[in-house]
Amino acid sequence: MSKKIWCLFLAGLLLFGVIAAPVFAADKTKVALVIANKLGDASFYDSANAGLERAKKELGIVGKVVECNFDPANYVPYLATAAKNFDLVFVVGFEFIDAIEQVAPEFPNTDFAYFDVSGETAHVTYVDFKENEGSFLAGALAAMMTTRENDPHVNKDAIIGAVGGEDIPVIHNFFVGYEQGAKYVNPNCKILTGFVGSWSDPAKGKEMALNQYHNGADVIFQVAGGTGEGVIAAAKEANFYAIGVDSPQEYLAPEVVLTSMLKRLDNAAFDLIKAKQEGTYPRGQVVSYDLKNNGVGLSWTDSALKLVPEDVRVKLEEITKDVVEGKIVVEEYK
Repeated sequence: MSKKIWCLFLAGLLLFGVIAAPVFAADKTKVALVIANKLGDASFYDSANAGLERAKKELGIVGKVVECNFDPANYVPYLATAAKNFDLVFVVGFEFIDAIEQVAPEFPNTDFAYFDVSGETAHVTYVDFKENEGSFLAGALAAMMTTRENDPHVNKDAIIGAVGGEDIPVIHNFFVGYEQGAKYVNPNCKILTGFVGSWSDPAKGKEMALNQYHNGADVIFQVAGGTGEGVIAAAKEANFYAIGVDSPQEYLAPEVVLTSMLKRLDNAAFDLIKAKQEGTYPRGQVVSYDLKNNGVGLSWTDSALKLVPEDVRVKLEEITKDVVEGKIVVEEYK
């Protein structure tokens, strides 16, 4: 271990609140989930943690969540400390791009899985989600609902919206699929999009959503992490529809959240932990999750089934089948 990383590792031990390395049962797989912010986003981080929790119950692993609270000073030391003490380290957040390039080479015996980010760091497994495919369905749903007759939540105009967190490629990929899906259903549908510039500012998320609403959008897709809770709050307040993201968010406002576009970090996390235990872990590879292998898709909770009419759901099933079979090719952001 380099002197610099060693010093950061020691700092990480203190930041973790421990003096010595934690003691675990020798025969148990040890997994750390290192996240850029903290749990409780009802979205991206919570989805990854759901997979970790499932693995703890079903596979008997030891798991720990490491929250970095969006503090760049924590990224390298926390990651190094996790790499020193755990067999498998899940990394969630584009904020770790530089940190993983520094830390991973120093721990060649540790397996790393970096979610939702591409790269070429040796022995790091990159987990790629086809959010554009799931967002295609969200856009198709929005386009079908926005002009639906006799629905008090919508107006007569074919206008929908989407609110993003930060202006980064992965969010553009959501938007590309969303817009393509909407225009697949209605070529004349207009899509309003914008970036708030933060993952943790619900007030600004609400402001942008209301602005889109006042410009005619009556179904708004939130792709903004914690900021997106403001989008859902705006939908509840102004009585328009919202679509959640990453985890099922219908419970936040079951009367207006049509569904959520799921990015199944929970499935990916569980699959990778199981593979690690079975000796089939895809070290250094790119692992893809799409509609076909249930890596993305729409959430169908009880409230979603009540809000989305049966004929719309049948059409979405047809579209899903066509995407899976390659009859519809969903574009990607380039």
